[in-house]
Amino acid sequence: MSIRSNQITGIEEATVAAETETTGTIERSLLLPPGVRARQYVEKLRAAGKPYALELVYEKAQDYSQEGSLADAHLLYFFAAREGYLPAMMKMGQMSDPTLFRAEDSLLDDADVVQAYKWYRQAAEMGHQPATERVASLRQWAQNEAEEGNSHARQLLLNFK
Repeated sequence: MSIRSNQITGIEEATVAAETETTGTIERSLLLPPGVRARQYVEKLRAAGKPYALELVYEKAQDYSQEGSLADAHLLYFFAAREGYLPAMMKMGQMSDPTLFRAEDSLLDDADVVQAYKWYRQAAEMGHQPATERVASLRQWAQNEAEEGNSHARQLLLNFK
């Protein structure tokens, strides 16, 4: 028997053993699908009406992010950004920025340079200098990447013409 066969057999045996153990049960009624807490939070905000406490929404998103609830965090960052909260716009840009992208901090599988540009540009239009710098950085990235054949970079460059 090969080493690979021994590994597979060992995994199968461990799986069977784990399935037959009764060390505890998970109370499934307490589990919430991703994003549910954020959606409930936004519903309460909308019911209370504007103006929204966007700083608190952003802080809640940060809390969700730190605990690993990326869907909840993303939804609240998006909500605050859409409502014009500058730090949330920057966060949405950073989460999509190919020069800053970290899969472990994002719902996205890959960076989305067009989304990064969109959020940075909106923040820059509000006069936020760091956003203006990020737009310039994205442009430089796109110029370099387009020369290497990156279609996403070429697509972004159309926004600068």
